Amino acid sequence: MNLLYIFNFKIVSLKKFIITILFFGIAILASIVGVFLMADATTDPFYKKFTSSKQSSLILGSSRIAEGVNPSIINKELKGINSYNYAFTYNTSPYGPTYLNSIKRKLDTTIKNQIFILGVDPWVLSNDSHNPNDLKTFEEQDGFLGTLKTVNSNPNFDYLVHNYSEPYIKILYNNSPLVVQDDGFTKLTLTLTDDYIENKKKETLVNYIDKLKEYKFSTLRLDYLKETITYLQAFGEVYLIRVPIDFQLLEIENTLKSNFDEVINDLTTELKVPYFNFSNRGDEFNYSDAHHLLPESADKLSIEIATRIKQLKH
Repeated sequence: MNLLYIFNFKIVSLKKFIITILFFGIAILASIVGVFLMADATTDPFYKKFTSSKQSSLILGSSRIAEGVNPSIINKELKGINSYNYAFTYNTSPYGPTYLNSIKRKLDTTIKNQIFILGVDPWVLSNDSHNPNDLKTFEEQDGFLGTLKTVNSNPNFDYLVHNYSEPYIKILYNNSPLVVQDDGFTKLTLTLTDDYIENKKKETLVNYIDKLKEYKFSTLRLDYLKETITYLQAFGEVYLIRVPIDFQLLEIENTLKSNFDEVINDLTTELKVPYFNFSNRGDEFNYSDAHHLLPESADKLSIEIATRIKQLKH
């Protein structure tokens, strides 16, 4: 009798233990989901771009484009256009199969007569390997653009679980100085001092001098840029731009590929697309670090881009 009582007591205790574990597990899971639901435009410079629906008239390229071309300005100047900034960084969205596949998932192909603004510079057409044309060494395929199964989900649990790089508690703070707008534009919300900008400029120059030791121009990436342009031309008009940067950084950049503009001019002639080259006007714009435009300068550049497009259309 005592043995049966002890056995039943253990069974009841085990059930209570299992129920308690399940309760705490569900509570923890619900807490994590609750935190995920608070992710927004200030979570990081990328997340919100993967929570919007399919978009038209994409603006593409690196962080220079993400912070440098403002869709709200483009849309205001070009009536009937609803552009969206789907640019990231030079090492997460260089031209290649990974970025092209992500573009195809993001683009609303039901809309015709779109415009596409593609940022180009030597870095987004280079690779940091001894063989820059070895597809297996394209590191972006292991990053968020290469691994995300969906780029149009809100909330995007796939991104938060597999690609958010900070502790989840930081989502609660929502204090990123780079805020992604509804149109995908990444806006710097901090007011920077002159000393800060000068120090960041020095850091950037040193950083890009170091990159010259590793990066080489990739003709394979150039081929994928051509493929990207050809794909987008089925849905509208494509425009290439080279954004302005500090002249000291431009000198470093031209060391990577001295005839870069000649290469792009040949490409645009072949594919019949315009090329707006602002690289020789670096002293007319202001930067946070030698190559990322401050918001006011981004608006200025965006107006100039829209004006040039209007001129070509008339």
